Amino acid sequence: MTRGTAILMCLALVGCSAARTQETTATDLGEEITLAPGATASVEGAEMTVRFVAVTEDSRCPLDVTCIWAGEVKVQFAIRISQVASQMTLREGDSAAAGVYRVTLLRVEPRPASTARVVASEYRATLKIGRAS
Repeated sequence: MTRGTAILMCLALVGCSAARTQETTATDLGEEITLAPGATASVEGAEMTVRFVAVTEDSRCPLDVTCIWAGEVKVQFAIRISQVASQMTLREGDSAAAGVYRVTLLRVEPRPASTARVVASEYRATLKIGRAS
């Protein structure tokens, strides 16, 4: 095997391992959908996608602790409607308008525990997308 062939094979392997497909799930307006970080929901009948970017804050009280303040969790989403991109950050239980639609963050799991941190890839955000009234 020549040196050039070996280099080409290495580049091909690196290129294949770097190619990552993002998970896209179809949903209907008004339906609950649960996304993992990096996953995208495509709304049927609307030129809209919502991607779970990251949990930007999680100060919720751990399940195994009694707290004075419940804390909050915030999730950042990337929204695309008809080729127009925007970002929004929602707290659990809140909703916000995105064009003619409303995005509601219903819940974020898992809840933290005092004995272990939640790894970013373990988060799941459940949301609902409907028409804004």
